[in-house]
Amino acid sequence: MKFHGVDRHKRYWTISQRDERCQEVGFVAHQWDVEGYLQGLGRGDVVALEASCGTFCWADRIEARGASCVVVDPYRFRIIRDSWNKTDRRDAVNLSLGLWMAQTRGECRLPEVYKPSVTVRQLRQLFGQWQIVNKQVRQLKSQIQGVLTEEGVPLDRQQAQRLVDTPSGAQKILEALELSAVSRFCIQMSLKLLAGLLEQKELLRVQILRAGGPLESQVRLLIGIRGITPLLALAFLAEVGDIRRFTSLRRMNAYLGVVPRIHSSGGITRVGHLNRSSRSLARSLFTQAIPHLVDSSPELGKWYEGLAERKGKGRARIGVLRRVFGIMRRMLLNETEYRWLEPDLFKRKLREYQRVMEKVEKIQEVA
Repeated sequence: MKFHGVDRHKRYWTISQRDERCQEVGFVAHQWDVEGYLQGLGRGDVVALEASCGTFCWADRIEARGASCVVVDPYRFRIIRDSWNKTDRRDAVNLSLGLWMAQTRGECRLPEVYKPSVTVRQLRQLFGQWQIVNKQVRQLKSQIQGVLTEEGVPLDRQQAQRLVDTPSGAQKILEALELSAVSRFCIQMSLKLLAGLLEQKELLRVQILRAGGPLESQVRLLIGIRGITPLLALAFLAEVGDIRRFTSLRRMNAYLGVVPRIHSSGGITRVGHLNRSSRSLARSLFTQAIPHLVDSSPELGKWYEGLAERKGKGRARIGVLRRVFGIMRRMLLNETEYRWLEPDLFKRKLREYQRVMEKVEKIQEVA
């Protein structure tokens, strides 16, 4: 067996190789021919890579050669994190040494990074694009509202909603408003951009459902909860990946960013704000569906009202997310339907989901 520690860069790799006796049998400071290096790997090789952009793709290619690959978190790998003299050679040597110790002696445990499946990685990439588009949509809507405010044009809530949500029919609303030529031009430009973004957003939604095809059975389970659409279900599945890797509900909720920081010292415990460094996609999307989630069961609605009176609506909303995520976790682990399933609503959602999936299949056939 050979143990490879790789410090990866854009144009070259720095590689340290050790044998079963921990002797360094090879070192390459600048491996420019990465493809040639991959061709030389086999079943007897174990490779350690630092987690960074593109690491999972290279890990897949290494494993396709029959070798094993370990993705290491450099922020938790103390040998690299606490190194005073940090160089490419030292990082590669320390990775190969730590890999040898973990694989042969069990003297240390490498802080490995969870490697999601290809489906989950594609969904995360698409949802990243979804967040970018949503941000641009919000910016354009705010810009339109700002121009109207500057002009002193009062619009009620319904008119403002029609103006930004139906860009194609917004011209009639604009004709009835007294605006300067510059303001009218700015609003019309923003509405054209908004119409294009909304069109792309719909295409993106279809692409997300298409990429989430392998997770269809899990999506069918989760949409049994009122307020959870196939898009929300896929967002949750993309965030958690393999649900079985979390040994407890609290660990999963901490990963999803719905557990507050806790500082306890000297018998005094202080509960802080949410951990913003965790994943935030599911938290941000599910927050918009909280009114429907609260109505999904009488018990949850009663619990939410009581908590809102005692702690406030902000903490109550986060509490609802924690409970709903826990319910979804149990449903996936036990493969059971939602206890308060509404048959008529579930059938409508299922028909809509099937219709979109049939549309996706036609797109794939044409492609």
